[in-house]
Amino acid sequence: MPREFPSRHFSLSEILTPSRYSVHPMAPIHPPQNIAIIGAGIAGIACALAISRELSPFVPNLKITVYERHDVLSTSGGAINLTPVAQRHLAQLGVLDELDRMGPEGGADVDAIELFSMRSGRAIGSISFTDNKGKGFGGYKGRRVMRISLSVAMLTVAERTRNVEVVFGKKVVGGEEFDDRAAVLFQDGTQAVADLIVGCDGVHSAVRTRFVDVGRPAEYTGLSFLQATIDSDSLSSPAHFRTSSLNISRHGSMLASYCDRDCEQIFAAAIVQFSPEALSSYRLEPGQDWATQNRIRCALRGEIRDRFGKCAIPCIKEIIESKADWMLYPVYQVRPGGRWCLNRVILLGDAAHAMPPRDESAAYALDDAILFSRVLASYRSEPLTEAFDAYENLRRDTINHAFKESRRMWERNREMGFLEGRVKEWMMSFHLKSNEHAREAAWEFDATKIALPTPAPSEDLVSLNSFLRNRTL
Repeated sequence: MPREFPSRHFSLSEILTPSRYSVHPMAPIHPPQNIAIIGAGIAGIACALAISRELSPFVPNLKITVYERHDVLSTSGGAINLTPVAQRHLAQLGVLDELDRMGPEGGADVDAIELFSMRSGRAIGSISFTDNKGKGFGGYKGRRVMRISLSVAMLTVAERTRNVEVVFGKKVVGGEEFDDRAAVLFQDGTQAVADLIVGCDGVHSAVRTRFVDVGRPAEYTGLSFLQATIDSDSLSSPAHFRTSSLNISRHGSMLASYCDRDCEQIFAAAIVQFSPEALSSYRLEPGQDWATQNRIRCALRGEIRDRFGKCAIPCIKEIIESKADWMLYPVYQVRPGGRWCLNRVILLGDAAHAMPPRDESAAYALDDAILFSRVLASYRSEPLTEAFDAYENLRRDTINHAFKESRRMWERNREMGFLEGRVKEWMMSFHLKSNEHAREAAWEFDATKIALPTPAPSEDLVSLNSFLRNRTL
């Protein structure tokens, strides 16, 4: 059974007693040694691996514990797209090699996402992950992989990392800060006390809503994913795409992509509008009886057919008419502008800035983890608050811009009239072409090479040292 972190449990009264950890004002500042990361998703595990890599040379007794609220790795979420940036980051963390060792389950390479009109079946354009010579950006193309496969690969690397431990079944219910420590409280009555707490627990982050920024809950966007996985050999029509496609309609869009190296599985995800009132009646929950679950599955198949039943693409038409088990995933967002940190607690990934999903979503989480870890190591002799400020200065503008772009992209998936839908098709090629250079520049990004701000001496510390030196003279 994994040991708790820290090895001793403190009572809440002990935790909140300032005198217990009082620090002499002239004591040297040490980098965090005990770090608690909340959430074992992409951001959480990546953060643990990146901090281990960056801080271990300076902190010999570094201990990083990742706390996950589920009892086992979550299998929800379907397949995700890894852009060249995401693949580069995963390679730097040692995860990409692990994915490759998984064989077909390690995902399907994606040279481009091809766009088609569901109304006419014609090709509209493509989002390419290769340059004009057919090579990937920085050596990497795209990849479509099931989220559970990526999670297993990341967890495997974490288990091999000597100063990283993952503990399951720890649901956060609150937290406190005091002097030079912070604590998170778990539903089972235990707590974790650490020098630094990193909240990587997703869009519905308990660290954010119960600790850091209570007034900033997740908001439903009005859009949802309807997702299913289909055996490719169950379709009589050949796939109209090489590896991945996005099929456009005035009722929304449907992604269809291979998600394994042998192209035996097609992951389908429809992006559609759903009213908040309708969500509860379409939600599959643990413990529901068979009749209820069957009714919901039939209703979701009906929604897919009603919205996309007139599709002119044979492959997609078969997917729509199949008896696939569709699952509904509402899309939530966390509006920018809120608080990301306290004195010893910081939010990363979706916990800080969840936006409507786009191809770069996984890359943003990995960017956060790598950049924060580099800043933490660079500012290891400075107060944590200065490291937090430097990180925010690096990320705020980028995230705010990405949020606006994501919202604009998702507006194109709302229900449209006939004429508006035709205009959407006509404008799509122009939109893809006009944004080509921006996409290529984004895919060249490398979080390990971006210049970091130089730590500046604390004004308070300089003033205090000057005062003491003058007194001595």
